[in-house]
Amino acid sequence: MGSTGAFLETGGFSEQGWEDTGKKMYGIKVLEKINKSERSSLPPRSNTPGIAYIRLNKDGSFRQYRQYGEDRKPLFDIEYHGHRHVLSLHIHRYLSNGSRQADPDVIAYDKNRIIDEKLYNKYKKFLKGINL
Repeated sequence: MGSTGAFLETGGFSEQGWEDTGKKMYGIKVLEKINKSERSSLPPRSNTPGIAYIRLNKDGSFRQYRQYGEDRKPLFDIEYHGHRHVLSLHIHRYLSNGSRQADPDVIAYDKNRIIDEKLYNKYKKFLKGINL
């Protein structure tokens, strides 16, 4: 699990190394790293309870969606990339102790192998630029 961070009194993302791109996907803010060479997932806390953020790859394709709870802590991440050397759309849930589920649940490997159709259909609108 990454850094837990802290609540941002300023209401900004820069303290955590993120910036708002000004873009939205279906009403969800798209964030990007200020230092593009750093690897990191989305901010460990949000200022707004119950909000979600999206991270895109350099080519503009979907990389990560993070949903936050009313306590501003992450509830789950949906990601599309190789996990344990297998390309998949998958979900990492956050456990009650704040740690992120190490082995995610696969949502889909490709259009012919959708494992969780309900989750796939709910989030497929965000899957811009990926081959699913």
